[in-house]
Amino acid sequence: MARHGLSLIDIQSAFGTEDQCLDYCEMMRWPEGVFCLKCGSDKVSKFVTNETTRERKNRKCEIVEYTMPARRLFQCNNEGCRHQFSATAGTIFADTHLPLATWFKAIGLMCNAKKGLSAKQMARDLGVNYRTAWHLNHCIREAMQSPDGLFGGTVEIDATFVGGKYDKRRKRAPYDKQAVAGVMQRTTEDHHSKVRALPVRREIASEMPNVIPQNVSTGSNLMTDEHKAYVALAKDGWKHEIVAHTKDEWVRGNVHTQGIENFWSLFKRGVIGSFHSVSVKHLHRYLNEFSFRFNNRESRDIFNMIVGNLLIGSALRYKALIAKTSIEPVLLSSSEPE
Repeated sequence: MARHGLSLIDIQSAFGTEDQCLDYCEMMRWPEGVFCLKCGSDKVSKFVTNETTRERKNRKCEIVEYTMPARRLFQCNNEGCRHQFSATAGTIFADTHLPLATWFKAIGLMCNAKKGLSAKQMARDLGVNYRTAWHLNHCIREAMQSPDGLFGGTVEIDATFVGGKYDKRRKRAPYDKQAVAGVMQRTTEDHHSKVRALPVRREIASEMPNVIPQNVSTGSNLMTDEHKAYVALAKDGWKHEIVAHTKDEWVRGNVHTQGIENFWSLFKRGVIGSFHSVSVKHLHRYLNEFSFRFNNRESRDIFNMIVGNLLIGSALRYKALIAKTSIEPVLLSSSEPE
């Protein structure tokens, strides 16, 4: 078992065929037995359809034959229902043109890539085109969600800015970088450190006082730098310690923000080294990916968690990903747009 989940050898052995993948999906989706998706009845039978040949028109309006592969289906035996469904019905896997084995390999690759995996690399590793790999990556990132809830104990707070050096060829002002807020709960006796990161408006002084109460329980011991966004924390019910970076003070006993700063370094190294460029529109998914992998770095169930989230979540459509917004991209390089 790899540190972040299954190795590629393990995945090929456990999920090399469609039947193995479907068995796993059934187990994850219905651990207590299959029930009808329409009426909820547990009176369900399983059957396999035959492979058939059908005709359809191609883009040139020519009649072509295509093979409809055999399918594993369930049928509700409840009178008045008789609903037929599959293990992937209603999930992100329902309408995919990719084999489930390819999905599972992609999940394994992203679990084990500490600094992220670009769509170009995914395309090479899986033998698919770039557009497919890019969509696949974002679908998996969408499933890499850390649980909600408030952090407690000793918590480090910091904000950073994402964006490379100014280049007049890029569509942003010289100092117009995207702000990102970060909250890290330090290691306790029961749990290792955990992080939460999210894009915010550039006005840090007004943004951080809203971010902190939404993510940190009152009474926690907060560690920050001397930014003016944090001046009123002690008055609002938190224990507040400040490390003065402007005075070259980085550590004073256990007062520091090096944990969250190390996470920023990991994220930015990943962006520069793996993706080369990210857009503000998709930045939250990249932050979710890195946070999820960081928070579950000692878990052997990270692969199961992602597959489970994909089975219960709704599909992230390609049209939604490429839909135009008013947000311009923040680029770190122009060699490989993500």
